[in-house]
Parts: sequence; structure tokens; C-alpha cells
Amino acid sequence: MSDRRGPGPQGRLPGNRVVRRRVAPQQVIDIPPPPTVEATPNAVFHARQFLGAYLLLVLLGTSLLTLPWANASNQWTKPLDAFFTAVSASAVTGLVVVDTQTHWSLFGEIVILALIQAGGLGFMVGASLLLTIMRQGQSLRGALLLQDGMPTMSLAEALQLSRHILRFLLVVEAIGTISLTIYFMQYETPLKAFWHGLFTAVSAFCNAGFDLQGSFQSMAVHRDSWWLNLTIMALIQSGALSFIVFNDIWVKRRWRLLALDVKLVLIVNAALIVVGTLVYLGAEWGGALGDSVHDRIRVALFQSVSLRTAGFATVNFADLHMATLFASMAIMAVGGAAGSTAGGIKLATVGVIAVAIRAVIRGDESIQVFGRRISDVVVYRAMSVVVLYITTHFVMTLALSVTEQIADHSFGFVALMFETMSGLATVGLSTGITPAISDPGKLVLCLTMMIGRLGPVTLAYALQGKQHRRQYRLPDAPIRSG
Repeated sequence: MSDRRGPGPQGRLPGNRVVRRRVAPQQVIDIPPPPTVEATPNAVFHARQFLGAYLLLVLLGTSLLTLPWANASNQWTKPLDAFFTAVSASAVTGLVVVDTQTHWSLFGEIVILALIQAGGLGFMVGASLLLTIMRQGQSLRGALLLQDGMPTMSLAEALQLSRHILRFLLVVEAIGTISLTIYFMQYETPLKAFWHGLFTAVSAFCNAGFDLQGSFQSMAVHRDSWWLNLTIMALIQSGALSFIVFNDIWVKRRWRLLALDVKLVLIVNAALIVVGTLVYLGAEWGGALGDSVHDRIRVALFQSVSLRTAGFATVNFADLHMATLFASMAIMAVGGAAGSTAGGIKLATVGVIAVAIRAVIRGDESIQVFGRRISDVVVYRAMSVVVLYITTHFVMTLALSVTEQIADHSFGFVALMFETMSGLATVGLSTGITPAISDPGKLVLCLTMMIGRLGPVTLAYALQGKQHRRQYRLPDAPIRSG
């Protein structure tokens, strides 16, 4: 007789239990909706906010600079000149059509300083947030979030990064202000020396190139001072290398632990300073650099650093040789680090292209440096930035040439090329033709400066956002090149 308690002849096995549950009546469960993407910062959010804030800043600055209170003679300033100055200050360029010290009143100088500070700080914060988001997208979590259209940085992380950048900016500018105030007290009253020190420190850190020396002479009257030259060079480098680079150096403190892009930035930056100094020494040794060896080295070093979109000058660029101007344009085009106050193609971009060229020459199948491989997508993006940058410079130079030919201005073509590169790279150096440029030419330069300021951020996001991953590969086709 079998046991009915379980299957088989042995009955119910040990551990088996019969569990009976009463089925609960049907219930409706409300699932809260997911948080909206718009509530959290993402790349699209920052790109749009950055563009809108910049245009609003330019319009506000133009309105204030047009007022009689902004003019030293208490008269209305020509709207186009006010617009040009507002664009140049907010884009931290430094090209001017009126002399900053003699044309503007104290109120006008304060407005210009506020535009420089807002433009420099806003660009550092906006670009750093965008670059951090894109860098996080390289991780597995970031890639999945970006694929789903979600942000990779929370609001708390964005605010924390912004506070760190603001603290870095204020500390560096405060140190620079103190150093420059001590220097200017040799020539000015303490209050005026402080104002000149503050204005110059902010302008140097933001790589703006505005100054209060008067007569469009920039820092030429102080070319013999190592104190002022070294202070301004330190401020320029602090702004041109970005908080991201300095933070990585401070946290890791060892070369082998630094991020690859930080290593590329530091190497290309040092190489450009050395090359620029040697170019000036070689081309201008018996010319505009000075008489003594110390003067020539100091001026050459200062100009090599200032070419990194800073715009300060201790020489008259109208007196430089053509070879020096061409080399200066190449250095200006490179600019500073991504996420800094500097413009240009960017140091890491040039570093990536240099490594790619080395790989092609050596016949390497992949692009490798410092024990890491650089993806093909990064190389394509870097090449696209350079090609678009050169194309923009060509188009803007052509447009400026047309406007000045119509205005019957006999500017040399090299001077026009230098002017447009200075505006596109947000440098601010000039051969002296800026105040004499026609009104249509000023509008061309304004557009050039805007593109130079907004272009890198907008282009970086565009190239990142338009990247499509295909699940297949087409067959290779031979192309005759070379």
C-alpha cells in the first residue's frame, strides 16, 4: 500500500512542504514616473545655456558701453565700437578699435573688466562641464547613459566642479593682483595701482589682452621689468592650461599617473614656448627685441607665452619680419588647453595629430603613446577640428580682404591674415590696423571672434553627438593618395 503523502514508494521526501497562500484581491500599484532628463545637466543643456548666456552678455555689455557714463568725454559711444569692444571683452580676445585707457571712463573700464571676467569664468565652467561629461561617457556607465540619452553628471557634481573652478580663479587672480599692485605702486597712487593691478591680473588670467597703459602700446613701456613680465606670464599660463590640468597634477602628482590628455597638453605647451622663443630670437635678434641679450631673451620669452591667446605685447608687431608674423600665426592657432580661458585649436588636439603622424611615418597599425592607445574616432575628431579651423580662417581672411578693398584701404595681406587669426584664436594681437578697419570689416572681426570663442565648445559637442556606431563594416577600397 503506497503512502499518499508524496510521490513514489518512499512518500514525501524530507524538507518538502506544501505551501498554501490565499490570493490577495487585485490591486492597482502606482509607479512614479522617472525623473525628467531636463532636470539634470547634460551636454545639450550646457551647450544651449552657454550660447544663450554669451549672446546675452554681449548685448548687455554693448548697451552699457554705449552710454555717456562709459565714455571718458561723457558722450555717447558709437554703437558699433561699443559692440566690437563688448564682443572682444566677452570673448577674451583683446582687439580694440578705441584706446581702453583714454576712451573709457572708470565705469566703462569696470564694464569691460566684468565682461572679461564673465567671459573667462563662464567659458571655463561651461567647457569644463561639457568636457567632463564627454570624458565620463568613455566609461561603461557613461557610455550606457549617453546611449540612453541620459546625462553622465549629476547636478551636485556640476555644482562642485563649478565651485572648484571659481576658487581656483579667485586665488590665482588675487595673487596676481597683489604682485602687480606692488609693481604699479612705483608709478601710481596706491588706489590707482590697485585698479591697474586688478584689471591687468584679470585680463592676463582670462587671456584677454586688455590693458590700461594707453596709446595702444600694451606692455611695451614695461618690457624691461622681469617682475611684471614673469607675473603676467604666470597668469597667462594659469588660465591657458585650465583647472582640469592643474587639478590632475595636484591630485596625482606623478607623471605616470597623469591622464593622457594632460600629458599631451604639458608636452605641447612646453614645446610651443621653446619653439616660439627660438623663432623670435632667430628672426628678430637684431631687430625689435632690444639691445642687450637679457632684453632679447625676456621679450622673446614673453611674446612666445603671450601668443597663446593672451594678446599682451612688449614689441610693435608692425615692425616684425614677415617670417615672425607667419610663425606667430601658427602658434596663435594652437592656443591653450581644452576647458581653459584660451582659444585656438587646443593643445591636446595638436598632440593627438602629432602622435598620429608619427604612427603613420613608422607604419604602426594603431596610434599608441605612453602605454595607451588613441582611438580612431579621437583622431578623426582632431583632424576635423583642424580642417574646419583652417577653413574658417581662410573664409574670414577673404571676407576681410573684400571689405577693406571696397573701403580702399591699402592693408597688406599678411596684416589681414594676422588680424583674422588673432580674432579667431581670441588672441588680441595686431599689427596696428584694427582701429582703421572699415565698419563692415569690424563686423567680420566680431563674427570671427564669436566663432573663435563659441566654435570649439559647439564643435566638440556636435562631433560627439553625431557619432554613430554601425553594426557592420563596408569592404575596403584602394585610394590613390600621396
